[in-house]
Amino acid sequence: MSVQGEYELAARFRKLVESVAQSRRKSDADSFAFAYLLTPKQADEIDRVCDENRWERVNCYAIMIKPGYIRHVLAARKDKDGLSVAEIAAVVAKAYSPRSLLRINPPSGETSNDRRSDRQSVILNTQQKVLLRGTPYYATAILEIRIEGCRRYLAPVTCYHATEAKKRRILK
Repeated sequence: MSVQGEYELAARFRKLVESVAQSRRKSDADSFAFAYLLTPKQADEIDRVCDENRWERVNCYAIMIKPGYIRHVLAARKDKDGLSVAEIAAVVAKAYSPRSLLRINPPSGETSNDRRSDRQSVILNTQQKVLLRGTPYYATAILEIRIEGCRRYLAPVTCYHATEAKKRRILK
């Protein structure tokens, strides 16, 4: 993807977040959705994650970003981190980037039994940092492999900004 294409994609993500933040809708029934298509490299990376963990490979390489997910991210980042809508939009835009890597979501504790959910992966932008209140962070989204009939796809769980230490733990 060209640099111009990356800028346009990021602008669309920012517009999506701002639109959902301003919306009064509580239901997604008649709302729009946004599909992020994985790059060929990202598709290979998620296939590798699946193979290494003996999970069935995904067969749908689009991540559906719905208003409900954006509302969740807005609420979580505002409440937990005190971020503004513009800062949250920047994190989401950087996480869903053609430059982002896909890796397994590492366990939160010392043992693999501490994993909150099986079949979770992380999309992490290690090349472009997001600057929040003067501090650089890595934009990260948690994805989960879901299965509906014969369809296996990546569903977004949450999105946040990660420190250098968290980035190193994910890439280990």
